Amino acid sequence: MSPRVGKAQRDNAEAHVNAAEYLTLDIKQFYPSTTRGMIRNALVGQFGMAADVAGLIAHLTTADDRACFGSPLTPVLASIVHRPMFDAIANLCAEYDLSYTVWVDDLTISGDCIPGEFRAKIRTIVSKSGLQSHKLRMRTGNRVVFITGVGVVGSELVVPRRLELRSKELWSEFKAAGSFDALDLAATRLLAHLGGIRHVVGKASQRGRKLADEMNSVRQKREKTAGRM
Repeated sequence: MSPRVGKAQRDNAEAHVNAAEYLTLDIKQFYPSTTRGMIRNALVGQFGMAADVAGLIAHLTTADDRACFGSPLTPVLASIVHRPMFDAIANLCAEYDLSYTVWVDDLTISGDCIPGEFRAKIRTIVSKSGLQSHKLRMRTGNRVVFITGVGVVGSELVVPRRLELRSKELWSEFKAAGSFDALDLAATRLLAHLGGIRHVVGKASQRGRKLADEMNSVRQKREKTAGRM
């Protein structure tokens, strides 16, 4: 899912709705563990690039023999270098009929049942690729599971509680506005916030439709107040 044009955290979470079990893991020191040699070998092995050209690119894209932090190229380059590992995990997930997504170095796997033998095989694939993973986390679908910041519960997507609390704060500011300028500013902030939540939960969902009604009420009050000026 990332780095990939047109994909966002919501897409990454939506791929795992209606699962009974979830497994999440992230790769330790993903960029620092991506060495100049790995980059050179990947360019030669996967793309058939001449060794001297691959070596030059590997030199330009690393610092102290490691993939550079902060470079817009690094996420794409690291995903290419470690593509064989990601593909091996994808193939294993297919064998067990599990859903699988990658967000940079965060891996999420879900399905009806994730057996212990599967988890052991995942660790083996990662270690054979010259990388290490943090502790694998297993969760069940009977409570909210957050995937790249978006909550999944059953067939629904939800936002973190802090965003719901922020909604209450913005509503209070909007209702307490004493002038049109203050109301206009509060309305702009509130609409942007509610629109962000609606994007996550989905426009067609019950919560999404309720949010649309709330946003319309905010617009109507702003327009009515502006008409009195």
